[in-house]
Amino acid sequence: MQITQEIDDNKLAKLVNKGSKDAFAQLYNRYSGRINRFACGYLKSDHEAEELVQDVFLKIWNKRESLDGSQNVKAFIFKIAVNTIYDFIRRKNLELAFHEFTAGKSSASDETWDEVVYNDMLSQVRSLMAQMPEQRQKIFKLSREVGLTNDEIAEKLGLSKRTIENQLYRATAFLKKELTLDSGFAFLFFYLFC
Repeated sequence: MQITQEIDDNKLAKLVNKGSKDAFAQLYNRYSGRINRFACGYLKSDHEAEELVQDVFLKIWNKRESLDGSQNVKAFIFKIAVNTIYDFIRRKNLELAFHEFTAGKSSASDETWDEVVYNDMLSQVRSLMAQMPEQRQKIFKLSREVGLTNDEIAEKLGLSKRTIENQLYRATAFLKKELTLDSGFAFLFFYLFC
């Protein structure tokens, strides 16, 4: 079905709610530029604003059942945009705090907070590691904590390099799955262990 430019937001929302990809494309064309300019004002980066626009519209598509013709569609879209910007800035600040912490650049006032965040993250990772099979835990610790190469681990444990690679992949996949992307722990995890 061809969607025309003249269709109002409420009718467009009803069509998107029913899964119309044409209506969704029209909604994207109508609001992506506005969201991009809005995001750029906060993020001060064209590239990050473009990524954010994609995230916003992915969320809109995933929440399309929430769209209906009785609500203010523009407000719905901008609410998702504001929340996405907030999450993005929060994650970026956590990432920056972690980089400063690991580089030893934290100020005295921030040092305690950084240590708390770092220790909480390590505690969560260790708790999740305890749920893994014993051999996988051992391989993961030798790789990430001791710093051995896959060849060194294979020799030490009498296993093939392929087995080591497989177990490390499974350990990392498990931790990525369990450490939710909304949590600051996930970002810190990726810098420490991936």
